Amino acid sequence: MKKNFDNIPLDKDWGKISNSDLDLKYVYKKFLGKTNLEMQRIYNGVVAIEYVDALRWMPPIPFYYYIQGVIDYIINEHYQSIDSYDAAYSFFGLIREKLEKNPHFLIPVKDKVLTTIHYIMDNQSAFCIDVNDQDEFASLYSYIHKELEKI
Repeated sequence: MKKNFDNIPLDKDWGKISNSDLDLKYVYKKFLGKTNLEMQRIYNGVVAIEYVDALRWMPPIPFYYYIQGVIDYIINEHYQSIDSYDAAYSFFGLIREKLEKNPHFLIPVKDKVLTTIHYIMDNQSAFCIDVNDQDEFASLYSYIHKELEKI
């Protein structure tokens, strides 16, 4: 049975949050009860790194929901143009980290992630990826694509 991750995560979806987990506590307070559209509005004009980075700390259900907003944020250019490189690089970094630490997190969103990394690579100039960074992006793309195909 395919799960629906189109609903805003509830308090219970975040699980028990330790008082010592400051990153998760911060993300929980910032995201709880908010739609992806609300989060995009909050992060519009703010550094894209912070928006993408917030997903690193999320448990599975909030991650599944909010990564869809980040993908929309990237593909539909909700970021400021000055932030385009950071949006792309942060997304690649997030996916690489999840593949290394929690690859199962990516199973339900695998196809959307693949579509997004393809989009970024096909639109490198829109993301201000200059010639000096193209090899790094190509390497990250190859790694992510190969690892996503394994899960």
